[in-house]
Amino acid sequence: MNFYKFVKLIGKGAFGKVTLGVHKLTGKQVAIKTIEKQYMQDDFSKKKVFQEVYLLKKIKHSNVIRLLEVFESSKHLLMVMEYAGGGDLLRLIKRKGKLQESDAKFIFKQIAYGLAHIHCRSVIHRDIKLDNILLDCEKGVKICDFGVSKIIKKGQVIQEQCGTPAYLAPEIIIDKGYEGFFVDIWSLGVLLFAMLCGTVPFKASNLEDLHKLILKGEFNFPCELTDDAKALVNGMIKLEPKNRLTIP
Repeated sequence: MNFYKFVKLIGKGAFGKVTLGVHKLTGKQVAIKTIEKQYMQDDFSKKKVFQEVYLLKKIKHSNVIRLLEVFESSKHLLMVMEYAGGGDLLRLIKRKGKLQESDAKFIFKQIAYGLAHIHCRSVIHRDIKLDNILLDCEKGVKICDFGVSKIIKKGQVIQEQCGTPAYLAPEIIIDKGYEGFFVDIWSLGVLLFAMLCGTVPFKASNLEDLHKLILKGEFNFPCELTDDAKALVNGMIKLEPKNRLTIP
């Protein structure tokens, strides 16, 4: 780690913090994710961290955040990652309220490219949301946070429940197992809705009511959109997984 200089704190998470760093020889900016080992005592936490490292080494695409190096000390695990200086998509939506369709199209296309590559590597992300889409200073998109991602086999039925409540696909809530990449498509539809409308399609004051809304699959567009935009969102947010649009 002597090759890097820590500059400033840019984020905090459950296991540690993210710091803006600079490579001393090249002057290149990086994001250094520092994970405290005291939070990696149980098998679940260890698996979550090491799985993210493994998957980021496996997936290399211009629209996926890149892992550059991994270091370890007695107290910390440090992941040196590509730095996306434009913040995340959630921050952009909060600032603008919602995106114009032309801007959303430019960003969404890159997310779709990145997710297509992730799926081609037999990886299901399982936490596609505004917070996990980073932007560089030129509006380039970087998908991040593979902490709950998983390598899957064709026809494999997955039992784990994970993800962010507002973006959860109904088959995860039903908890009878799910397969394929369909849950990512649902989340992608919720994400596009949020980009275009400034809010998620399913909102409730508690988790039980939120689940009921998602399982109904009914929502309205609170703003004026073109028919093409509505068709794209509706094509992804479908209750029956196999009726959803595919990435191609």
